[in-house]
Amino acid sequence: MKYPFKVPTLILSLATILVSCVEEPSADFPQIEQMALAAWIDKYRPDLKDNYQEKGGYYVEILDEGCADSIPVAGKSAWVWYDFTGRDLQGNVCISRNDATAMQQGTYTEYTHYVPYYRFSGEDSHTLMEGTYLAIFNELNIGGESYSARYGTKMRLYLPSTVVGSGTGITGDGGYEGQYSLDGNKPMIVEMTLYGHTNNPVAYEGNHVDSFADINGGICSEHAKDNTDKTEKSYRRMLTRGEVGDKEEEEIDPRPLEFFDGRWHRPVDTLAQLYVNYAYTPAEDTFDFNAIGADTMMFPGQTLYSRGKIYADKPMSTIDKEINEALVERFGKGITYDEVLTTDSLISIDKANVWYITRLLDGYVVDTNIDEVKRIVYGEVKSEGSALTFDTTDDAENNCILAWNYSLPTMRLGQWASILTVSTYAYGIVGKTGSTKSSSSSTSNSYDWLNYYNYMQYMNSYYGTSYGGMYNMGYYGYNPYFYGNIYDTTEDDDAVTVVSTNTEILPYAPMLFQIYIEPKDKE
Repeated sequence: MKYPFKVPTLILSLATILVSCVEEPSADFPQIEQMALAAWIDKYRPDLKDNYQEKGGYYVEILDEGCADSIPVAGKSAWVWYDFTGRDLQGNVCISRNDATAMQQGTYTEYTHYVPYYRFSGEDSHTLMEGTYLAIFNELNIGGESYSARYGTKMRLYLPSTVVGSGTGITGDGGYEGQYSLDGNKPMIVEMTLYGHTNNPVAYEGNHVDSFADINGGICSEHAKDNTDKTEKSYRRMLTRGEVGDKEEEEIDPRPLEFFDGRWHRPVDTLAQLYVNYAYTPAEDTFDFNAIGADTMMFPGQTLYSRGKIYADKPMSTIDKEINEALVERFGKGITYDEVLTTDSLISIDKANVWYITRLLDGYVVDTNIDEVKRIVYGEVKSEGSALTFDTTDDAENNCILAWNYSLPTMRLGQWASILTVSTYAYGIVGKTGSTKSSSSSTSNSYDWLNYYNYMQYMNSYYGTSYGGMYNMGYYGYNPYFYGNIYDTTEDDDAVTVVSTNTEILPYAPMLFQIYIEPKDKE
């Protein structure tokens, strides 16, 4: 499609004429803008005049009707995956979630996960941009016929500013910027694709986690942590820590041998879909990221991240192999099966060093404090990584996500392990907003609140009213350390400018952590 130029001039001229032709204008700005947009459509896209939408006052062009036998989204409360690029009427990109577009615009960053949005679309509330919400939730008028968006639907929306969603304009953030921002009270053209939806994000996420565990060693369900008599447990304690002291009664027992069988185990029996593989070692294990479960309503490549420069150049298996080699070279293979019962547990000392890699279940590396891994996945080391300190005496001192607070005390010094968790014990169901120096807190705050509102509706009906009270750090569940953060600094005589890019973590995002534990005093 060609994006005509000098359109803003046309709109302004039309608005001026409309105002000047009457002694006192009776039309307010939204009405004037609607008439100006209609004039623009009449001049440049007259074929879309019959595709006018009464709700929202916008026009729709269907580029691909999508899968004919898939379930329409219109009228349903659902979480949807959708991709979009927004332009002004001259064709200038102001926001895009597409990696190829970002590269063309010169806004691409290695710290951005270029995958579709995952947002809530419901009758009472939503977390989508207003215009895209209207096109997804409502039945559309296409040439006098009704049409509902569905899996694979691709469409172009011609939106007045009243449904763009911001009176101050639109600017992307977190790597989703265009070369230009959209000024306030200006219309926007949005090209979007709907890649799927789910009515129950909690079940969908849990299915993803269990499927990942099943194909990467399997889930153990035969035994719980308290499956030995007190005499044998006491003997194991003496093997690993010496004599039992007063502190012993309050501590979590380190994992016995049966937990080092290569399968995924619950560190706490009562917490579903929080798993630890105590036998994981980068010397032997790689992950198969091609797991999603029975749900087929997904966007292309959801199970295997292949977008962006680094990940597009190499298959995930190659990247994973390079990461493992770097980990073994720096930290070694970790303790062996035969060394489990003769190695001190993490709770045998007050503080320990934790080295980690944080990943999404498609393999994307969100963050790491290991410089060798940064060079592999980001191509650079913006700031040197340092060990994260874990305090075994006071969970509040750690400021860690729940998955770490529950899992790390069950590990041993010098051990590799991997943690697999649903978002409940990670970054919360609202995820984490990607941002750069151009990010706007006003929009992200609104999204976070609405996501939490919808989360409570789902979680209360799915698990019971008390489930949402599990967070020890408020509903966000954020780890305050610099996950995905990079910093560029430029200085002059009077000021220091800090430019940061934070990796976005979508709502209901399950996480994978590769963990290495060592004593605090080790360099």
